[in-house]
Order: sequence, then C-alpha cells, then structure tokens
Amino acid sequence: SRKGLGKALAEHYLAQGHTVIGCSRQESSIEHDNYHHFELDVTDEKAVVSMVRSVRKQFRTVDVLVNNAGMAAMNHFLTTPLSSAEKVMATNVFGTFLFSREIAKLMMKQKSGSIVNYSTVAVPLDLEGEAIYAASKAAVESLTKISAKELSPYG
Repeated sequence: SRKGLGKALAEHYLAQGHTVIGCSRQESSIEHDNYHHFELDVTDEKAVVSMVRSVRKQFRTVDVLVNNAGMAAMNHFLTTPLSSAEKVMATNVFGTFLFSREIAKLMMKQKSGSIVNYSTVAVPLDLEGEAIYAASKAAVESLTKISAKELSPYG
C-alpha cells in the first residue's frame, strides 16, 4: 500500500473509518492513525506467515483481504528474460497464493471473511507484449475460482 491502486484502496477504506493493514517492499507513504504497515516482499513465505501471525495477535480478526500487489514486465514474448517472467509470476501468483492461504486459515477459525484478488483486463484482451503478465493474472483468476470452491464450506 505504497502507491497506485493499493494506496488508493487504503485511503478509500480509511476515509470510511476502517482499520487498514497494508504491506509493501518499502516503507509506507500513508500516514493515518488507523493504518498499520508491514514492510515485506509478498513472495517471501516466512515474511508473509510472520505478518499474518502479527496481525492475528494484534487485531484478532480480518474481515477482508485484498490482494492487489502486482508486477508487470511489458516485453515481447521472444525478448522476455526468464528472470523477469519469474518475478512477475512470483509476485502476482505466489504472493496472492501465500496471503490467501494464510488469511484463509484465520478466516476459517473466525467463520467469516472475504478474499478479493485483483486481475486485469489484459487477460481477455490478449494484448501483445503482455504474455507473461496476462498469464500470471489468468493464474490468479483460476486460483481464485478453485480456492473459493475449496473454502466455501467454511463460510
């Protein structure tokens, strides 16, 4: 929740009186009494698990998880280095997976909660230069649909 969509979402919910817990790789640009920030990489499993543990101890419940961390590498398919593709997939897919998995465990115990995963219009548009980005977000869409089915018995 440092810039872009994450910052806009955080500010929107703060303005409505909600407590917002965010994270980014750098310190937050948001200063608000009801905003709590964790500095971490969403692809770092230990850091994600530790953050969720801290959130559970401090706040006890989580009503909504919004996964909107995203990374794009807009390159032609033939010129995209594997390292760029790996970073995009790790952030967009595995970061979403890690937070969803860990927060879902908490939500199952509290018998309530919602998980919102952001995708992109690049998935159905099949735009040139966005093969890896669109593939990562298509994976997020599939992850969302299947995990929703798996978690639905728990509310």
